[in-house]
Amino acid sequence: MQNPHVHDVGTAGFPAAVVERSHQVPVLVDFWATWCGPCRALGPILEKLAGEFNGGFELVKVDTDAEQALAAEFQIRSIPTVMLFRDGARVAGFPGALPEAQIRRFLADHGVEAGSPQAVVWSSDPVARLQQLRTMVAEHPERASLQLDLAVALAESGIDDEATIALEALPVAVYGDPKAKRARARVALRALIAGRPEPDAVRTGGDAILRGDATAGFTLLLEALRDDKTDERSPARLALVESLQLVEDEEAVRDARRRMASVLF
Repeated sequence: MQNPHVHDVGTAGFPAAVVERSHQVPVLVDFWATWCGPCRALGPILEKLAGEFNGGFELVKVDTDAEQALAAEFQIRSIPTVMLFRDGARVAGFPGALPEAQIRRFLADHGVEAGSPQAVVWSSDPVARLQQLRTMVAEHPERASLQLDLAVALAESGIDDEATIALEALPVAVYGDPKAKRARARVALRALIAGRPEPDAVRTGGDAILRGDATAGFTLLLEALRDDKTDERSPARLALVESLQLVEDEEAVRDARRRMASVLF
């Protein structure tokens, strides 16, 4: 049975099959030729992985003998050569016929994951969803996106010790994801305001940020900063830095940055 995720493509079909398609899913391009022994060794491995990943990436095969102009455009000097495309651009690649284990590592390092074998209906209950994520990560430890979702859910649930461990253990492909940065900021902000006396502008402002009230939170934290702006490690300044990472409202963040600069300078 033909693998639906493997395609033979020429110059005319390359823009649609690779450049445009890579905006929806990673595309791996295998530049090869029929006379090339290493190509014949690598090809079946790539096709096997394309089937196993079940839509996690598309494999496009380009015969360099038949498509010499395309090979010249990408400066193919030896075959096989493999290139990974994402969001319309070439982002990585490797020359030669690597062993399967190294190809799997290459895919993992660049955030290419297996397609989901079935649709998952996530629970609307945070506790139940957290348990679903724990189960899915245990069943699919290779899926970086699931690891990220679990770490974020732990942070949002206030399980900060476990969240910190999960966030620091994230694969390189998702370590710097905006969701991971916001989760780290959430954990750090909660730690900053923990144990502060009541009433306290830093604590009250941080609580407001954590509740999603950016307007009140930034106002309170900026007032606290006015009272203690000489120390670069002051609780108010540190809480503001974390809050700026956590809040998703870009307009509120821009306004808070402007007001913070006015207070400091």
